[in-house]
Amino acid sequence: MTSTMTEPDETTGTSPQRYHHTRTIEIAGRTVRAHVERDFYINQSRAVAEVLNDQMTWTSLAADAPSDWWHNTPTPGPDIDDPARFLSPVTERLLQRAATILATPPTTHTISPHLHGAISALLATSYGYDAEHRIDPDEITWAYTHGGALHIIEHPDGSVTFTKHHREDCPFITSRGAQECDEDCYFPHPADVERAHGR
Repeated sequence: MTSTMTEPDETTGTSPQRYHHTRTIEIAGRTVRAHVERDFYINQSRAVAEVLNDQMTWTSLAADAPSDWWHNTPTPGPDIDDPARFLSPVTERLLQRAATILATPPTTHTISPHLHGAISALLATSYGYDAEHRIDPDEITWAYTHGGALHIIEHPDGSVTFTKHHREDCPFITSRGAQECDEDCYFPHPADVERAHGR
């Protein structure tokens, strides 16, 4: 299945500490925006693709770790007069990923009894042996928006790793846990993101 992308809006902005590029497009009848903000500090930079949901709020679809692009973009300053020139490759990559996600039909996932047991253990060790915990939609959206994507790795020894710490091309993820992280995985702390946006 393919998705047609229609381009309705593009904005850029600069300040002494940061510059940004935002593209808002229509993909398969859904409004999607990609926003990339390059701050003076890597931990206050972000790149995210979001879709406008039925409640007219933005839901995260994909994110790019700043460590994947921050070092390849210039430091904010008065000579940055066209942020799109430097950030458009990141926004384009995010929009292509969003189009792929929206074009993929929903699937039903069946988990193995072993993985079901690991989720039970995660609940029990986090909240108690007889725990019950409800995750609200806002918490799900928050989790999608902050940190990396969730990866679940089942190891040969029977252990299971649940992680949002690694970027997609980290050796730990691509090897399914057989190799160590290259220590180049970084996602901004939520408090830093909120502080940077004056929340």
